Amino acid sequence: MKQFNAEVRTLAIDLAKNVFQLAGADQLGEVIYEERLKSREALRELFAQLPESVEVLMETGPGAQAWARTLRARGIAVRILPAQRVAEHRSGAKNDRNDVLAILRAGRDTAIHAVPVKSVELLTMQALHRLRSGYVSRRTTISNQVRGLLLECGIAIKAGEPALEACLDRSLCDASLPIPDRLRDAIADLWAEHQGLGIKVAELDRELAQVAKRDPVTERLMTIPGVGPTTATALVCKDINPQRFANARQFAAYFGLVPDQHSSGNKVRLKGMSKRGDSYIRSCLINGAHAVVRRVTPDSDDPRRRHIQRWIQRLGSKGAAVRLANHNLRVIYALMKTGGVYRDAMAKA
Repeated sequence: MKQFNAEVRTLAIDLAKNVFQLAGADQLGEVIYEERLKSREALRELFAQLPESVEVLMETGPGAQAWARTLRARGIAVRILPAQRVAEHRSGAKNDRNDVLAILRAGRDTAIHAVPVKSVELLTMQALHRLRSGYVSRRTTISNQVRGLLLECGIAIKAGEPALEACLDRSLCDASLPIPDRLRDAIADLWAEHQGLGIKVAELDRELAQVAKRDPVTERLMTIPGVGPTTATALVCKDINPQRFANARQFAAYFGLVPDQHSSGNKVRLKGMSKRGDSYIRSCLINGAHAVVRRVTPDSDDPRRRHIQRWIQRLGSKGAAVRLANHNLRVIYALMKTGGVYRDAMAKA
């Protein structure tokens, strides 16, 4: 390993499991140090040489949070940059050297905000959400697979989990239906896996609900109609600093719940939802908004519900849910920035 250059002020690291590409720049931004380390021990030895005047840059990915906590424990400044924004600064083919130079260039881009370095507790909560997301995705895959297999046998099933469950209870027991015995066994195995995943999702939901009760921020967020324990804990474990956003509109845009733009000159073109940002949190917010929209009735006397009813008449239930999710994000921004709870007639219903 080369001796570390004392003139380096910014050190970029392209992380992998056991191979690490490094590039360092001086205070003028000129690359004056490049190195390739082929073990984790070598990287730890390098960290021990780093002066506190050096800022370390990484991109998001497996291991970035752990290395960042190690550096911060030594008093070294570290920033984790979003990988998709770093890719915008890559020049040439994708390889380790071009990747690490892209990290250096992205570090000078003031429009790129660093990902927070999270505590072990927040990372654990985030892991629970990722497990839950994987279980839900697998359940959906099994549902669609079972529907497709039965459709090949001439059995069409209505939309929704209750209809699927009722059809399977009948189909797997009714020998008169044109389903081969081997296929019945395979579908029964799939459905058993589906039910097991449902149990795991329910267990995680209960655990997240318990976590939400112990956290004052999630308790305040859950006073918003359409924001439950899953959404609240997902937002908290993202560790977002609301102070970095100029207003609630930018906060909502960060999660992609605004129209996408394709504008030029005096022509302003707005498309559908931009879908930028965290898709998991966005789906949680929209699912929660759907739950609120389903409870709205045309004869409601509450002004807020009448407002949602007008959204439904103009945009349909899906459009109204997206509008409500956008509104909830703006309320979340206010609560996270100023404190307090959400007070509304809908919250009392």
